Amino acid sequence: MKKSNVVFTSVLTGGVLMAMLHHDAVYRDIYASRENCQADWSTYPYHCETSSSGGSSSIYSPGSGRHRGPTYESDSRPRTARHDLVVAREMVRRGGFGSSGARFSGGG
Repeated sequence: MKKSNVVFTSVLTGGVLMAMLHHDAVYRDIYASRENCQADWSTYPYHCETSSSGGSSSIYSPGSGRHRGPTYESDSRPRTARHDLVVAREMVRRGGFGSSGARFSGGG
């Protein structure tokens, strides 16, 4: 194999690998109710989740749980119907194999 082919293949492989592994920070929006989340993400209402663990912030009433929208990468949040219903945004911390993924990704 010619040296130019080896260099080209190495650069191409490295570029593809970097594109696959590079992702921005991943976030989720927090809502006061599941209904608010579903109203905002009307195209994807099945991505809204409610967890039983309440947050420590004063915007949550005790025992009400947290209502979260789908994950998305920083600066690539899709347009939604009612973004004004978001009460907070949290950074998603992931480890392991899924640490570079997001449902709504700005990457190609």
